[in-house]
Amino acid sequence: MRFLALAIIALAFPALELTGIVWIWQWAGWWTLAWLGAAMLAGVAVLRIEQAELLPRLMFSAFEGRTPLAVLWESGRRILAGALLILPGAISDAVALVLLIWPAPPRPRGPRAANDDFIEGQYRRED
Repeated sequence: MRFLALAIIALAFPALELTGIVWIWQWAGWWTLAWLGAAMLAGVAVLRIEQAELLPRLMFSAFEGRTPLAVLWESGRRILAGALLILPGAISDAVALVLLIWPAPPRPRGPRAANDDFIEGQYRRED
């Protein structure tokens, strides 16, 4: 039953995308090709920017003592959006735009992480 549902979804998505492209072609004509090309170039740009920014953001997050999960979540959303922009179709482009526009969760403004360089206490050496 699960396989059948996955197969229907896997076959329905490209069919819906193709139907959407045909409707847009009938409405806009050759501008459809310009839109598909621009969306593809935007997807490649989003992926390249995210590739360049992921590691520095992870390092900065670790340097501040925060968990890197928020950075990974944001980067994963952008990577998925870039991949969806590369795929031709109106539905995938709409989902990609929602993923790109979705606001990031607010960062907690609590106290910073403790500095663990010094450990206070008494020291006694036993031989």
